[in-house]
Amino acid sequence: MKIKKLQIGSAEKDVSLAVLHEGKWVVLSQLLEQFSTDGSEEYSKLMSASQDLILFLQRLPDSKEYLNCLLGRADLKICCQTENMKEIIPFRPLLYRDFMLCERHIINSGRGFTKFIMPNKYPIVRAYEAIFRRTFPAFKPKKAWYDNPVYYKGNTLSFIGDGEIVSYPQYATIKDYELELGMIITKELLNATEEEGLAAIGAFCVFNDFSARNVQLDEMKKTGFGPCKAKDFASSISNVVVTADEILPVLNTLKTRVFINEELVAEGQLNEFYHSLGKAVAYASKGERVYAGEFMASGTIPNCCGMENLHLLDLGDVIKLEIDNIGSLTNQVSTELI
Repeated sequence: MKIKKLQIGSAEKDVSLAVLHEGKWVVLSQLLEQFSTDGSEEYSKLMSASQDLILFLQRLPDSKEYLNCLLGRADLKICCQTENMKEIIPFRPLLYRDFMLCERHIINSGRGFTKFIMPNKYPIVRAYEAIFRRTFPAFKPKKAWYDNPVYYKGNTLSFIGDGEIVSYPQYATIKDYELELGMIITKELLNATEEEGLAAIGAFCVFNDFSARNVQLDEMKKTGFGPCKAKDFASSISNVVVTADEILPVLNTLKTRVFINEELVAEGQLNEFYHSLGKAVAYASKGERVYAGEFMASGTIPNCCGMENLHLLDLGDVIKLEIDNIGSLTNQVSTELI
């Protein structure tokens, strides 16, 4: 099921989730208004979750049959999204963890960092790989990466939604993006198994992890900490999320695309995760609680960041990311630095 959140009135509290049904976005609160005399427990559960994505996703498995019944009986003409309703970010995560699950992205990015940050060493790297026909050793992930699905924790307060403007900081001279698969957690976990970790993913979305690459290498290599200033200024998530039951059966077949100013600059596919999504979520719960309402991301899909495909961002650019079966995410880069 595809879901989004709408501002349906002028007051801040006038919001509602909407679900895609027969090609139309049905506003959940207005759908339920048509059945206000229904005093059933199923009705009460849906009504109390009509504004809250996490609660709705938690209740959906038990409420889906009832919801489909209402959709079949309703007058859809009076409960569909209208032009005066505004899409808004679907939820505000409690915590954000970003994994790095694809080996090829790490290797490709190593080449990109060398090209852009250490251009004097780039010819040496190219010559080594051409002569020996193997990856330059420094680009290969360390053993710890193969042992566990590593991640960093980012800034949830800087999340923006589809259509919003992203502002880069003054120090960002190399402006990058990362097309990632976003995971919305809907179950509490502690020391979970891989299967329990996978079952805790309630929905997926498109995610863009914006980056100031010129400061990232110093932060991470020279201090042993980070990333922080390289990443924390902005991330964006798509307004549309899709329930896990629709995505997981076809996950490995889904293609991804990056457009800059309407030009296709890169393509990828969700079939190169060294560690599974379930293992990643489970690892996050090792020795600490993971809570419903957290957000996790897969890390960059290979070839889908500027460090890899060599198409970086500039002020005023419009970047659009797509993942099959999930949707798209578009943001314009501000013409001014902050």
